[in-house]
Amino acid sequence: MATIHLYLASTNHQSTNITATTPAAWVVILRYADHQKALNDGGYGHTETSLALSALTTALATLKRHDLPVHVHTTTEQVAAVISEQRYLSWRQNNWDVPEADQPDLPQWQTLIPIIEEFPNLTITYHPVDDPAMTTATTTLTAVMTNKNPPACHHPSTI
Repeated sequence: MATIHLYLASTNHQSTNITATTPAAWVVILRYADHQKALNDGGYGHTETSLALSALTTALATLKRHDLPVHVHTTTEQVAAVISEQRYLSWRQNNWDVPEADQPDLPQWQTLIPIIEEFPNLTITYHPVDDPAMTTATTTLTAVMTNKNPPACHHPSTI
């Protein structure tokens, strides 16, 4: 059975003081068999985690097939850890009573979790930004951030 691969990259502002004017963007490259599709969005003042959650929510919502394995590859370590360790289960079990300081992106998680659960065979892997597996996503992100046109992608009808 073929696997759908999602390669997710977002701007990393961890060492920067984020303000309302700090540019930010995310990119997801969706691959299935010989089909590929790129999604991206951006704005200002978003953290890396917030961007990754938006990217993942958007990408999973575009998938037509929920019966295929989905492998998410991300450059955002925190998102990979929360999903792979299923930390969100305790958040939901506690009626989402999580201090904002511990999880400032809780509303985004609350949107994403039901979508994730629609994919019974979803795995997620963290990759450093310089990992060759992430080259297309990080190159496309750079193009988006510098206002260049991202590479043309085939838009599949089967993903």
